[in-house]
Amino acid sequence: MRINRSLTLAVGASLAVLLAPAAFVAAGQDNPQLAGVDQKTRAQQTAQAAAVITDCKRQSAANGAGQDIFLSTATPRTYTGTAWQDVDCTPTTFRLRPGERALVVSNFNAESDCNGSVSGQWCQTRALLNGAEGAPVAAEPSSFAFDGAAGGTMNWQAHSMGRAWEIRCGESNGCQYKFSVQTRMHDGSLSGMWLDEIATHIRVTIGAPAPL
Repeated sequence: MRINRSLTLAVGASLAVLLAPAAFVAAGQDNPQLAGVDQKTRAQQTAQAAAVITDCKRQSAANGAGQDIFLSTATPRTYTGTAWQDVDCTPTTFRLRPGERALVVSNFNAESDCNGSVSGQWCQTRALLNGAEGAPVAAEPSSFAFDGAAGGTMNWQAHSMGRAWEIRCGESNGCQYKFSVQTRMHDGSLSGMWLDEIATHIRVTIGAPAPL
């Protein structure tokens, strides 16, 4: 009995040694941009990366020629899954008066890190206005890659995407337009895309199309 117990303890100790490095690696996969802060702040920021962002900022101005809208947040979030989903702090609305025509130009930019173990895959984005994707529309198989997976993590870069729409309000009571940027993982092998310091600029210029 004493021998069996010793063997059991020895085997258990060996398993603990074998499992410890794996646990250490998992713990070390946090974004090192969070390094240098105390544990409480680090835990809060890590949680924020997986939660819905609530500190969105909207700045805007309007005049007879149109509107400028700027949406931003300095809080990071990691987006996962292959279904399209809104990027936090990008959905907004604006209005046109009856009969007005406008050119709408959006620019979305952020610090990003597309994470995946397989190189050659990418994380996608698109911009929608009342459900219609802005030009240019990059359909499969060459869908727009906002950021590419480099076979791992911790590869932060600044990326941007510009899109445009020509619109005309045909409603007697005016028209409301809903804008949003969406993202998804192009392939199930991707674990997610980290987006930080999101900034979206929407410019609405009133007028008919300019002559060539």
